[in-house]
Amino acid sequence: MTDASVPPLRCLAIAVAVAVLLLSASAVAARAPAPVPARTAQALRASEKAVYAGAFEAASEALAAPLAVSIDSDEVLRLLLQRVRVHQTQRLSGKVSPDEGVTLGAVRVLLPYVRDPALLALASLRQTTSTYFRDLTAGDVSKSMALQPAYREAARGLTEPCPRAEALFFAGLMPQAADDVAASAEPLAEAFQVATAGGCELELSYVLRHQAAVRDAAGDKVGARDLMARSLEIRQKIGFEVFAPFSQLSLADTEEALGRVEAAQALRRQALDAARRLDLPAQEAAALKALAAKPGASD
Repeated sequence: MTDASVPPLRCLAIAVAVAVLLLSASAVAARAPAPVPARTAQALRASEKAVYAGAFEAASEALAAPLAVSIDSDEVLRLLLQRVRVHQTQRLSGKVSPDEGVTLGAVRVLLPYVRDPALLALASLRQTTSTYFRDLTAGDVSKSMALQPAYREAARGLTEPCPRAEALFFAGLMPQAADDVAASAEPLAEAFQVATAGGCELELSYVLRHQAAVRDAAGDKVGARDLMARSLEIRQKIGFEVFAPFSQLSLADTEEALGRVEAAQALRRQALDAARRLDLPAQEAAALKALAAKPGASD
């Protein structure tokens, strides 16, 4: 599904034009890594806040002003990588952006002109995740384990704890995608340590959710339920509304496995209400499917 509300490609056209300009700016490319400019840091925060709320157009527009004026390769790449992150969340929400491929193309143009190893590692993380999400939404994750080395390599190059925890999380997720849940336990435990030590609540919510799958596969239904509940609690605390419906649906399944059918159905209805309120088609479809599969379900 394509999100018809996404604005035209004007911002991306500017980003690509800047990238082309940088091709001839060898002096800019040779500079040592610089601190993140205040305007970029502000734009990144505003974009991420909008992503949390499922406001994808606002999340992309928050990046437009610095993209329009910057001629610094590192700054432009940081902004484009955030736009990639926006598009990834859109894709999993059933609103594939028509700008997704153009943004990734602009990233590829810039990479040879960036010298900051941590920024290059972040780019690798974002590119690998885009590949995984395209496969996931196409219904084919058969090649997921082939992505695990890229996630491990990205984690080694990342210096900030939260992106590093994210890369380690995905390294742990790949075995689960390949139906080898037990093999995900060790890398998820490493991701848990990094996320906890770094105060990375969003990343911790992802890790806990998939550690719950490890507990469930081992027969620990109560432990699985408790981890799912902690994950949802964190997402509600930090306002990560966009994927909260998925968390509610997963928690509902663990509640039902413990015989708490009414609590499970209540969570599914909450997930449906949230998905509709935020206009998230994939989350709405998942909630409707879960409700339809249960006796006495209602729209």
